[in-house]
Amino acid sequence: MNPEVFSKYERILALLAGTFNAVIGFAFFFLPELPELQHGVWPGEIPPVLARFVGAIILGNAVGAIWLFGEREWARVRPLALVATVYGTLVAFALFYHLFWLHATSFFWLYFLFDILFLLVFYGLFIYHDIAPRLLRQKAETGKRRYI
Repeated sequence: MNPEVFSKYERILALLAGTFNAVIGFAFFFLPELPELQHGVWPGEIPPVLARFVGAIILGNAVGAIWLFGEREWARVRPLALVATVYGTLVAFALFYHLFWLHATSFFWLYFLFDILFLLVFYGLFIYHDIAPRLLRQKAETGKRRYI
């Protein structure tokens, strides 16, 4: 595989992530109008403005992930993937904090586990597309310098 190409399998994974985020984003965004979802999406009460705010952020991520489905070049994917990685890492830290220090309900483990899976995929993308090729280039360059 070529690290400069965003492969078909990576694009399908982006589409799946975008679709899942769209479902969760819409659930949060319309949570105030759908009281039957109140306990299905989050284990406690969420003020309507916060539910819409969180829903809008998740929907933005969904649009970005679905947009990536159409890209074939890693350079065009990298900025959105970086935003998703930073966002996912911050969410993981926040959930971890709530789980261990604030003793949140075990329901939050579902969000934490999904976020960790999401992060592993994005960390893997960055290792494959950016870090590994850079390390290989540096190794090749240092090998050439020794003989010159």
